[in-house]
Amino acid sequence: MRIRTEHLDGGTCVCHVSGELDAYTAPDLRDALNEELGQGVCWIIVDLDELTYVDSTGLGILVETAKRCRQAGGDVAVACERRNLLRIFHISGTHEILNVVGDVDAAQARLQQLEQARSQDAEDEEAT
Repeated sequence: MRIRTEHLDGGTCVCHVSGELDAYTAPDLRDALNEELGQGVCWIIVDLDELTYVDSTGLGILVETAKRCRQAGGDVAVACERRNLLRIFHISGTHEILNVVGDVDAAQARLQQLEQARSQDAEDEEAT
């Protein structure tokens, strides 16, 4: 498995993952994502365009990261169009939890949408 990260404007990180994400390789992804979280990044896109396989350990890492991002005030979006992976997300019920969308642009738009909604919710709470 290969992992490459890039930072977009606005504090969003894109983590491009290729190869297979399984019990053997999942700790590498967890470490890369934890490093970003440790640096204060809480809006993360995980690009699985070049990933060929994911098992339950890999799913667990993604769900754990989403939880930590939300606790920090951000979120995760997964960019994925591979049918075999999409099926796993749907069967496992993680499709909505992980904000799975087709590509990085859609993932960025989804995170912006979530950020705006949270900002509006915070404004509404202050007004009451």
